[in-house]
This record gives sequence, structure tokens and C-alpha cells, in this order.
Amino acid sequence: MRILSRLLLLVGVIVIIVSAIMLGKDVIDINQLHAVANANRSTNFPSPLNNVLITYGLSLVGAFLLGLGLSLPRGRAPRP
Repeated sequence: MRILSRLLLLVGVIVIIVSAIMLGKDVIDINQLHAVANANRSTNFPSPLNNVLITYGLSLVGAFLLGLGLSLPRGRAPRP
């Protein structure tokens, strides 16, 4: 259980860090899209909706794994 707990904790932290980086990228993409819309140009920009949904999903998975890793027992059960 100790290894599984630490592994889930590590994977959860890594996934949350990746989702935070993706969130920063999504903010930049949305700001660019907003600037294009305000400038009334007809430049073709892809919709950032898929990236936002992926970021949301990664955040959920990372938070779940992190919570699971924190809730699992860290040591072995004492022997009677």
C-alpha cells in the first residue's frame, strides 16, 4: 500500500502541474481569439474549447489521484 499511495500521490501532482500549464496556454489562446474578434479580422483561429475541456478533465483526474494518494495508508498495519 505504501508504494501505491506514493505512486498515486506523485501521478496526481504531475497531472495537476500539467493541467496548470495547459490552463496557462488556454488563457493565452483565448486572449488571442478575443483580440481577433475585437479587431474584426477574418483570420482563421481554431476554437480553444477542446483544450479547455482536456484541461478540465486532467484537473479532475489529477485531483482524484491526489486525494486517493493522500487518503491511502502510508505505513504497514502493525502486527499483532
